[in-house]
Amino acid sequence: MRKYIAFLSVLILPFGAVAGGDDDALQELYGVYATVQQFCGGLSDRISSVSGVAKVNTAVTAVGTVASGGALVTGIMKSKVDKEIEELQKQICDRGGCDPAKVAAMSDEEFLDIVAKPFVRQLELDRELKRLQQEKDAAIVKSKKLGNWRTGLMAGTTATNIASAIIAGLNRNQSDLIQQVTACNTAVDKLRIARSAAINSGLSPIENPVLNQFNTTIQSCGSLKVADIEKIEKRMTVVMGTSIGGAVIGAVGTGTSAAANTDKIRNDDSDDGKKKEKALNTTANVSAGLATATGAVGTGFNISLITLTKKLMKTAEQCEKTL
Repeated sequence: MRKYIAFLSVLILPFGAVAGGDDDALQELYGVYATVQQFCGGLSDRISSVSGVAKVNTAVTAVGTVASGGALVTGIMKSKVDKEIEELQKQICDRGGCDPAKVAAMSDEEFLDIVAKPFVRQLELDRELKRLQQEKDAAIVKSKKLGNWRTGLMAGTTATNIASAIIAGLNRNQSDLIQQVTACNTAVDKLRIARSAAINSGLSPIENPVLNQFNTTIQSCGSLKVADIEKIEKRMTVVMGTSIGGAVIGAVGTGTSAAANTDKIRNDDSDDGKKKEKALNTTANVSAGLATATGAVGTGFNISLITLTKKLMKTAEQCEKTL
């Protein structure tokens, strides 16, 4: 930073009139040109490093978005399986499989009339109950696996969002790059003024073709704008914000998904227990959906940042070719 300030201090000094002949005018131009080389050179490498970080962050946010999207799909599948379990449980209860105490309390006459007489039918019911119970057990296993997968995917989403926020934070502050581009712009402006003054004093571009080279530098390096560098900071601020939000949402989703899949919650067949389980699953699925949305926003801004840095790199490289 001190280097930039020192050179800028030199640049803001007023230029004297081009005098003392062509040699003096060219000497002064070369002095200004050296300053342009100092500040405009190497910009492409610095912008390239920003682009590299953006590419890494794009990959990170994309992975997080896929993970949260997978968690949402898994959560929806789990909800469907849980509904199947409820239906199977209802069918089992409708066939008398939920109240063994009722059978034990029957009198001999009731037992003979209800159970013994329709013995064949009872065997069919027993087989049906067994089949339904097997289907229910298999569905419960599937539901628990889906719940665990959802929890794992949400945990992955949380981790990638945290990583993305850290990366975006490191890449967000571009004050040094802004200062260098500002210095480059100032140097180019001074070169433009000095060249015009030299030509007005009688220095001919035909006799001094280096003036044409200076003009090419002015046109190429003058295309670099501080406003474009500031766009990097703004977009990285958005990425960092969405990543922090995604991490918070992911943490909520991970916690609620894990809680919803515990045996204590799953095995509570009371009305309150069922409502609690449903609420936890809904929260987990909603969190997965929100995390997917924030991840998509972050990925989109990272991609736009890559496009922007590519454009700036190309401009910087064209400038450097003229130096």
